Amino acid sequence: QPLRVAVLDASGRLQPEVEQALRERRVDGLPRFDVRPAGPGGLEERRARLRQQVLAGQLDGYLILPEDALERSQAEYHGRNVSAVMDQSLLDRVVEERLQARRLLDAGLAPERVQAAQRRLDLKTVKLSEGGEREDRGASFLLSMVLLMALYTSVAMWGAALMNGVIEEKANRVVEVVVSSIPTSTLFAGKLLGVGAVGLTQLGVWALVTGGLGLAGSQAAALSGLKLPEVPPHLLLFFVLFFLLGFFLYGALYVSIGAAVNSQQEAQSLVFPVVLPLVVGVMFFPVVLGSPDSGLSVALSLVPFWPPLLMFLRMTVVTPPPCQVGLRLSPTLPTT
Repeated sequence: QPLRVAVLDASGRLQPEVEQALRERRVDGLPRFDVRPAGPGGLEERRARLRQQVLAGQLDGYLILPEDALERSQAEYHGRNVSAVMDQSLLDRVVEERLQARRLLDAGLAPERVQAAQRRLDLKTVKLSEGGEREDRGASFLLSMVLLMALYTSVAMWGAALMNGVIEEKANRVVEVVVSSIPTSTLFAGKLLGVGAVGLTQLGVWALVTGGLGLAGSQAAALSGLKLPEVPPHLLLFFVLFFLLGFFLYGALYVSIGAAVNSQQEAQSLVFPVVLPLVVGVMFFPVVLGSPDSGLSVALSLVPFWPPLLMFLRMTVVTPPPCQVGLRLSPTLPTT
């Protein structure tokens, strides 16, 4: 619903144009402000009457323009709800535009010509790759963050599921029966492979749903001028590879914790050292995303426990040298 507001101008010069500007301001084609008259009477009388109307629910708020509003660029908004940041920002912008226009008129300048001379720069960012050029308006950043958080969430969630499964089997004494039939290494590998396959299935469902939504919204995005992010095939391949490596690495640590304790309460004190590298790796994403080829980013992506997150994050922005990717994968595969 439109915001019901009234304008109280102490100077008597700005009220008509501010009210007109508020009436003309629209959001999604609909008027955002329903301007109500302040009524007759003196300044304090009208102010008291508007305050009562706000408290009675007849108004959402009222705007006070002081005597020196032009000189000090200052105004006040009084209302029961002052947490509507978007509406207050829009109100601030409308009043500021009218004050600036009034100052320009007083200085003998036409506001339209000044605004035309102060047009904002429309900077287009074009991403260069071996496949050509592509305009990017933040889609690459969004893609990097979505893939990073999907990787982080999946590794942490399914690693914890492994640990809880081991603890539950120990509590029910199921593991004693199973270990009497197969080696512990086979049981350990089976758990990792089985839960890892479930995690990949979940990621596959997410990818299918996201792809379906992307196809459904591609026409709307094209009409609005929004460029959807381009996902190279090799990026999806490395996403699966780094998910498996990260899952096997952290899953083995989670399983070790589950094997060392008898209850989830005992495991809580041991989980923090395992979760800490994951959390710290995510905290470094602004550094890696801002400068993926810097010495710090390269060093962070090669530190153990962080490559499944940070090396893959670098790959979503630029393609690292193959030697760095191989250097990180070669010791990880045998360890996993």
